[in-house]
Amino acid sequence: MAKTVAFINMKGGVGKTTLAVNMAYALAKVHGKKVLLIDIDPQMNSTQYCLSQEALTQLVEEPNRTIFGFMNQQYQVKATLKKYTQDEPLENLVINVDGVFDIVASHMKLMEINLDQRPYKLRQYINNHFASKYDVIILDCPPTISEYTKMGLLAADSYVVPMKADAFSMFGLPMLQNYIDSHIYGEFGHEINFIGIILNMVIPNRLIYKKVKEKLKNDWKDYIFMNEIPYREVIVKGLDDELNKNKYIVDMTAETELRKNIEELSLELIQRGRL
Repeated sequence: MAKTVAFINMKGGVGKTTLAVNMAYALAKVHGKKVLLIDIDPQMNSTQYCLSQEALTQLVEEPNRTIFGFMNQQYQVKATLKKYTQDEPLENLVINVDGVFDIVASHMKLMEINLDQRPYKLRQYINNHFASKYDVIILDCPPTISEYTKMGLLAADSYVVPMKADAFSMFGLPMLQNYIDSHIYGEFGHEINFIGIILNMVIPNRLIYKKVKEKLKNDWKDYIFMNEIPYREVIVKGLDDELNKNKYIVDMTAETELRKNIEELSLELIQRGRL
């Protein structure tokens, strides 16, 4: 049975998607886990990271091949008329990424759906169609308090908070904790395990990093991952095929220290999250 882990922060610009995708890749390639990444953000950042331009163009024209397909009420109505169950699995929903892990893509049309009436839909779909096929399911959540966030957290067993070492990222953490306590547990009674905080895009010699790290040690001592991901321009360049043919950190053979970072971080995630 798969463990479902949400990657979430109420603050954007912390490298959440880059970390979620690279952790999915490392868990699969380095540790042999069967991994599914589900992009539940209508901005489609994980989807764009993983897929070619040609594949993206096709998905834009075929939204039912994305998470929109099984969240869309029109699909459910059509399925019922065709005497399918409403939870009939969609063809071609799961896309393999470079022979390493799988992804369920997102779509901009997800914004058209009223998710308030079906907060457990994603959880139900995961349990019915994915949980028995994978070891780990990673949810890339949007950086906002929204129905997408609620849907993701209700589908997750645990969550990780990627954080950049700045004051704004720190502000988002208690806001997220309050939301989980008051809504996810308080309103729905859903218990979700906080695995911890991963510091990302780290520049160790900066004063703000040292201040943030010290405050985290004081306030969240048991939840700070030992391993961190430093800021490296090569990670950004990896998103451009013309600048770097290797988009995943594990494959960046020239970056020995960076590869070690992601390998050790993914192992720590396995140990902390009992994946």
